[in-house]
Amino acid sequence: MKQWRSDLFATVRGGWARIRDSAVGTRILAGLRWGFVAGILAYLAYQLTGIGWARVWQSLPTTPWFYVLLLLMYATLPGTEMVLYGTAWNGSAWALLPALLRKRVLNNDVLGYSGEAYFALWTQRHTNLGYRQVVATIKDTTILSSVASTSVAFLLLAIFFLSGQLGLLTQYLPGNASLLAAGMALVILVVSVGINFRRTIFSLPPSLLGLIGAGHITRFVLNNGLQVTQWAVVIPGVSVEHWITLLALHIVINQVPLVPSRGLVFMSAGVGLSGALQIPEAPLASMLLAQALLDRGLNLLTYAGTSALDAAMVDDREALENLSLPDERT
Repeated sequence: MKQWRSDLFATVRGGWARIRDSAVGTRILAGLRWGFVAGILAYLAYQLTGIGWARVWQSLPTTPWFYVLLLLMYATLPGTEMVLYGTAWNGSAWALLPALLRKRVLNNDVLGYSGEAYFALWTQRHTNLGYRQVVATIKDTTILSSVASTSVAFLLLAIFFLSGQLGLLTQYLPGNASLLAAGMALVILVVSVGINFRRTIFSLPPSLLGLIGAGHITRFVLNNGLQVTQWAVVIPGVSVEHWITLLALHIVINQVPLVPSRGLVFMSAGVGLSGALQIPEAPLASMLLAQALLDRGLNLLTYAGTSALDAAMVDDREALENLSLPDERT
């Protein structure tokens, strides 16, 4: 059975390679690729139009540190993944950055984990890495990233539970505590299965898994530290304790799998919680709206810019072609 699957995989891959390398196949794939890019750009522009372009200017904070910190937070995930994937594949980290930036856009504004699917296909097309090895590395990295963020979320929940403030958070979540409990129970189940079957689930060597896990924990802590700093510089005078409470709400909403439209849910919940946290309601609403609008605007510019850059560098693939498989480095 295993040999039959291997032969079938080789046959399908060989047929795909012949179609891809033919003149007609090349033109069709180029048309599909640019059609996909145009569709993504049109969808992001539609989102901005639906929100209202004029409202962008009415919601912008005046301090320049808001924008500096926003750019730093935007870059933490693709920057961290650039280093981690470059280390895992023993190649040029900078060559992976444009695709990782587009991966972030797809995950945030199109569909969750669509970025991972895109990055796997992009890496197979632009490098000498095999599809199975690429998928294995992306899978392990995605799992460890989720475990790192979930671990911090659990720690914050434990702190709020012991301090008696958990009810303050759950009353602003959709479905209240029942949805939170169901979502966190699902996450606990997934993490438990991952720990018990780690040798079956993970493909990378333990030393590399440890490096990737440490990198994502560092990235998660840094990114949330920058988030609290951004809020504090825009609305000074609010205690750090209250900002940490708002941050906990933000992290929990992002980690619970059953919460739809997490960004909008957090904006609504954050404004609802502003009175209890003694945060001025209007400035907080304006700041969160500006952050959401600017993030989508950055996604639009990022996808357009990196796609154009990628197209201009079609013949410059030496850095990518030198990537090697993770298991060759053990």
